Amino acid sequence: MTKALYLKVVLLMVFVVLVLSACAAPAPSEPATSADGATTASEPAEDREWGAWRDTDPYAPFPETVQLTLVKGGQEAASLLPEGESIEDNRALQYIEDALNLDITFSWVVPSDSFGDKLNLAIASGDIPDAMSVDAIQFQQLVAAGALEDLTPYIEQYANADILANYEQTGGVALDAATVDGKIYGIPNVQPQADAPLMVWVRQDWLDKLGLEGPETIDDVEAIAQAFIEQDPDGNGADDTFGLTGTMVPVQVPSNLHGFDIFFNVYGAFPTLFHENDNGEIVYGSVQPEAREALARLVQMYDDGLIDLDFAIKNADQANEIVISGQGGIMVGPWWISWWPLVDSVKNDPNADWQPFMIKDNNGEYTYSMGAYTYGFVVVKKGYEHPEALIKILNVQNDLSYGLNDAPQYYPNFNEIWTTLFPVPFLIEQPYVVERMATEYQQALDGELDPTTLSEAMKLEFEQIQTDMANPRVDSASWATRMARLDAAALLASGYNEVRTDPAAARIFPSDPNWPSLKKMEEEAYLQIITGAQPLEYFDTFVERWYAGGGQELLDKMNQ
Repeated sequence: MTKALYLKVVLLMVFVVLVLSACAAPAPSEPATSADGATTASEPAEDREWGAWRDTDPYAPFPETVQLTLVKGGQEAASLLPEGESIEDNRALQYIEDALNLDITFSWVVPSDSFGDKLNLAIASGDIPDAMSVDAIQFQQLVAAGALEDLTPYIEQYANADILANYEQTGGVALDAATVDGKIYGIPNVQPQADAPLMVWVRQDWLDKLGLEGPETIDDVEAIAQAFIEQDPDGNGADDTFGLTGTMVPVQVPSNLHGFDIFFNVYGAFPTLFHENDNGEIVYGSVQPEAREALARLVQMYDDGLIDLDFAIKNADQANEIVISGQGGIMVGPWWISWWPLVDSVKNDPNADWQPFMIKDNNGEYTYSMGAYTYGFVVVKKGYEHPEALIKILNVQNDLSYGLNDAPQYYPNFNEIWTTLFPVPFLIEQPYVVERMATEYQQALDGELDPTTLSEAMKLEFEQIQTDMANPRVDSASWATRMARLDAAALLASGYNEVRTDPAAARIFPSDPNWPSLKKMEEEAYLQIITGAQPLEYFDTFVERWYAGGGQELLDKMNQ
């Protein structure tokens, strides 16, 4: 993946996560405002009358002040805070300290792009703070070093009901990701799952012009691509339209723009995932016989000219230009691509009526490669006296984020700065929040739910949905919200099968010394086979080399 593509995907995922953070729960409490409109603080935490919920273990303040040292990235965003506030001293931090009777200090604060290196140095030297946010590799290193506190006795007792419900919705997978030898050594995050399933977005106006129905199967996608190439759907008389787009990253979970992942899933293949097979054994999806079948289909599609012949040298921006410019009428991507890049297609041509479709696998079902529920952990240094303090902080942060339990929100730009404000920039979200929101929007449209009960952010989106339904594509922003939040998300809410990397495997492969070379070998082989640089039979050679190059050893470790 090029740096440009990586950055674009990461930034967009961050945007989506922040949007979800604003929309995933009941309406936040309105901040008090002064006469001139400036945001002011609510009364100090120690003067508030807490509800009965404050008397429960998840929120009870410590009887004596507890000291806690942390580390923090995000220094570059401190300028976005109100005048007089900083990462080390702001109203949200004070609220958390006052509510729980904590004294939080930071051993160091650095820019985001320096945080990983700085933390790795701290881990290597053994000079770690009382608690910190870590990735899967750092988590594994700290567990192996015996440097972490066992959090098993604390999570059920101190995590609030919302967080426990979010863990439950993962079917135990999130907590399993943090479990080693039966002990939970980290508090796992939970991320929304809707970004993983890929849909086929098609221009309905082109379908209508050519008398075609929307796709349900891979055969339908092929037929539509052929028609879009040959039958001049844009009506300009030129031979300038494409079938399927693609990029140099044919498989990536989740959020793969122009990805071919969906065509592998049709054949029961799940490349890039270390998943359990029918016998309960962990296998690697990229080297299974089903992946060879899918590659054979993609080879034929490429040979027939149904896939952009230059896809293997294009990044996402270059592939996006095909659909934005009006030369392409098919794009594979997640539920949110109406916000970007398809909104630019509609801005250029209000007749561009993009519609999402889910594609059935060869068993007539909808089955997708899924991203991990968890990609990060909050861990506590072994020997720290109050491990429950971290869980309580996450409880209060959850309330601040979603306006629960009368927690105040002081900042009009909260969604932009929450990671800078919070001592532990970490959220445990509803894994299926996108699907839930789509259901609620539809219920509001059908009169089954009072739209005034929606959160403030959801009310704004609901207004956009209604605006576009009244005048489709007149306002491109309203169209984008309607298509993402209602039409595409409602397809996901109708249900689908999930295949995901085993939680134990997810901790092992990122730190395996052979993994970088194995991954590079795979990426090169897939592109070479699809484009014809190597024959389909080269897949067998690749598989042999993958196992011999450390793949078999890696799988043996996972299956122990």
